[in-house]
Amino acid sequence: MDHTKELTDSAGSGALRGVGIGCGLLVAVPVLVVLGFLVTYAVQRGTPEEYERVAPEEMMSRLSAVSHEAYGVLGLAGDTGPETDPEPSDPSLCYPGGLESIADEPVQDAYSLADRWETDGVTEADAKPALKRLHRHLKDEGWDIDAYEKFDGTANRAAEMAGPAESLTLRASRAGPSDDGGDTGLLFEWRDGSDGGRFSGSVVSPCAYDTK
Repeated sequence: MDHTKELTDSAGSGALRGVGIGCGLLVAVPVLVVLGFLVTYAVQRGTPEEYERVAPEEMMSRLSAVSHEAYGVLGLAGDTGPETDPEPSDPSLCYPGGLESIADEPVQDAYSLADRWETDGVTEADAKPALKRLHRHLKDEGWDIDAYEKFDGTANRAAEMAGPAESLTLRASRAGPSDDGGDTGLLFEWRDGSDGGRFSGSVVSPCAYDTK
């Protein structure tokens, strides 16, 4: 009996089986990945977003309260404070996160609101200590400070650094009442200008469902 031929045939068969298994894996893995993607997408599409249910008027009242508190801390001289329209207008659409976002479809009956204001004639000498007070206040109140910087035409840096600025920015956020709805976001900014400088503020709500 030719043992050498048997060994050769056995090795050849093993190699072919190995190639077959390898090819099968190469085909199976992408298929499983696609199936997992489709299953995850279907589950997310079939699960409603967990937004808070609150009337837009109530949400606007909340934003207004945050705006006025922040403005009081800023203490900008010679101004009466932000004017807030009690009737919310131009709500923003809310889009789901995760794989659902690829459909680019807004969540039905969901909205996000913003309260914005601005005031002219604010110098950097007034804006800088005002933002510093607000920065300290927001940290003490548990807000997350996302950015506190100045732009001088060349680079962003800590807002308390010396030297003239073209703009000063303070961004903060705080987690909303639901995991899906996002954060309450704050943006306060001073920009230099021919009128002495413009100071603006905005408070943006998390996504919520209208109660109607």
